[in-house]
Amino acid sequence: MLLNRKSVELLAPAGTWDALVAGVESGADAVYLGGKHFNMRMHEGDFNFDDEMLKKAINYTHEHGVHLYITLNNLISDEEVPALREYLTYLNEIRPDALLVQDFRRPGAGP
Repeated sequence: MLLNRKSVELLAPAGTWDALVAGVESGADAVYLGGKHFNMRMHEGDFNFDDEMLKKAINYTHEHGVHLYITLNNLISDEEVPALREYLTYLNEIRPDALLVQDFRRPGAGP
C-alpha cells in the first residue's frame, strides 16, 4: 500500500493553548488534549483545558479544518459515574470529533 495524504493522519498533542495553535499552524490533521476532568494528566497544573477552553479549542480547530480529540483515559469509580455523565453531556454539546478512551478490559480478558 502506498501512503498518501489521505491514508495518514498527523496527530499532535496539545496540553496548552500555545501547543494547540502550534499544532494547527504546523499542519496537523488533528490534535488531542485533555480537559480538567477524567484524564490521566488532569492534575498537571497549567496543562489541560477547562470547559470554556475546550469549547474555544473545538471552534478554533474546526475553523482551521483540523479535528480535535479529547482524552477520557482514566479509570472511573462508581462514585464518579454521575459526574462522568454530566461531563459527557457537556462534551456532546460542544461536539469534539472523537474521545480517546482507556481500554477498561483486563489484559488477557479477550474482546
